[in-house]
Amino acid sequence: MTRLDPHTANRLSKICGLFSSSHDGERATAAAKANDIVRERGLSWSDLITADPVLSTDSMIAFALRYGDGILSAWEYGFLRGVSGRQHLTDKQLTKLGHVFAKVKARTA
Repeated sequence: MTRLDPHTANRLSKICGLFSSSHDGERATAAAKANDIVRERGLSWSDLITADPVLSTDSMIAFALRYGDGILSAWEYGFLRGVSGRQHLTDKQLTKLGHVFAKVKARTA
């Protein structure tokens, strides 16, 4: 696996944002945590950096809405419409979006 699920990618990007902290300890802790996340998923930094880019939440939502006919439940459609256009999704919403996107992608591949 060379890609991160949307939830993990979002979490990792927030942690990497701490690399610019003016506090040495905060930068070191963020780097260690980011490295832990990558290693826990059996990846190297090279795998991650050279992998296909992670899709934006907007792209995932648009794809699922466009190709989800006959695949998604009414609840899943409602969920997608409800989170569409939001700047920030909760961890739970990101996880659900990843599942819905994967469901549609698997059935359309």
